[in-house]
Amino acid sequence: MTLINKLKCSIMRYIFILTILFSVFYSCSEDKLDTYDAERYVYFSNTSADSIVESFFFYPGVNNKEVKIELGYAGKEIASNCNYRIEVDQDLTTAAAGDYDFSNDQVWEAGKNKDTLVLTLNKTPNLDNKRVRLVLKIVASNDFHVGPLANTRLVVNFTSMAITPTWWDERVVSSYLGKYTETKYAEFIKATGISSMEDMSAGDKRYYSLKFKYYLINIKNETGVPVMDEGNVEMTVPVLG
Repeated sequence: MTLINKLKCSIMRYIFILTILFSVFYSCSEDKLDTYDAERYVYFSNTSADSIVESFFFYPGVNNKEVKIELGYAGKEIASNCNYRIEVDQDLTTAAAGDYDFSNDQVWEAGKNKDTLVLTLNKTPNLDNKRVRLVLKIVASNDFHVGPLANTRLVVNFTSMAITPTWWDERVVSSYLGKYTETKYAEFIKATGISSMEDMSAGDKRYYSLKFKYYLINIKNETGVPVMDEGNVEMTVPVLG
């Protein structure tokens, strides 16, 4: 067989393989799209594992706190306004009815890829000495089916007590501010004038941590007495600089 004929055979085999692969892929895609587009499903963008934690301790003077919860959908395009419904899972919820407010029946506007449920948390005496749990669940409506199991419920924990802020994570503990205590947090606010480092860049976190560090150093140098933390130990931070 000549070199040209060999090349022709190789090209023909290549085209044949590509044709088979394309046919298989197209067939699978068609099946997936048929299933995907057959109905419309709504779900919480966060999962129950990513529960929301809020405390009125961080919002002095605030009696009502709005929490915006994102929802997504899969399936048929939303060409006109559709309705979906959110309810409270009473079996899993420990919050009292007056501790929160939201509308059960929601409207998903046409053309939107995402929607937002506005939940209002209320500062009631029920929150003064305990942490309560609100579990929201999606229920089927005329326009939507319930989405994936892991995304059908969302947990919101809230209180008025002091809790570790969500932004004070392991990275903040190891590289910036050290272990969280209520006493340290109060001094941090006094020293920096801010109450949160949420969504800050690493550079900004380092700036405020150093500001806090030198605040502690200056007090010790000026008074001869260090600022004390809980456990009767000197208050320190691990940030370098």
